[in-house]
Amino acid sequence: MTDLLLPIFPLGVVLFPGTMLPLHLFEPRYRQMLADVREGNGRFGIIPAIPGVAERDLPAGRMGCVAEVTDVEVMPDGRANIIVTGRERFALTAFVEHDAPYHVATGTFVLDESGASPVALAVAADEVIANFKRVVRAVRTLNDDTDPLPDLPDDAAQVAWSVGAMIDLDLESRYRLLAERSPAARLTQIDNVLRKAIPDLELQAALKAK
Repeated sequence: MTDLLLPIFPLGVVLFPGTMLPLHLFEPRYRQMLADVREGNGRFGIIPAIPGVAERDLPAGRMGCVAEVTDVEVMPDGRANIIVTGRERFALTAFVEHDAPYHVATGTFVLDESGASPVALAVAADEVIANFKRVVRAVRTLNDDTDPLPDLPDDAAQVAWSVGAMIDLDLESRYRLLAERSPAARLTQIDNVLRKAIPDLELQAALKAK
């Protein structure tokens, strides 16, 4: 069953639900897409591109995220800087023929699977948050940055995406995090990345602080 029909922007980035992403639109087709979605519900789909695969050859089932335009700055020459917020995840069904100069496709919404108990999920999320704060403190010590720690969501199922949007991950790791339907597994993926980074970062920060 098809849940949605929306403009598609294949990109070499991953947008996570509940996170924000700045984009610079300069191609005429995407400037037109922005004008069109602003006249409608302000939404389009971002699907992570696959290196070496043509945009319209992205396979059915490829996961994407609905992007809602939340801020727009249009320049005199028509280019635009926008900020989008990630909403629902969806799986690509098929690209469709359309008069628009940009891609349009159908898709189905993707929901999380039930699994770990709320208590276990909350404990795992707290552990990720604690490790993320250790990483941030070390990095800010190294960069002489005194900004406050970033806010994180109360929803345990959202924590991995929020942290994932703020740390250095390659495209494939980001895509796996987007596609993972188990909140507990997402937290494990992120926690593993943080734990690997902590010892070296904290050592460097301690040496600098001496």
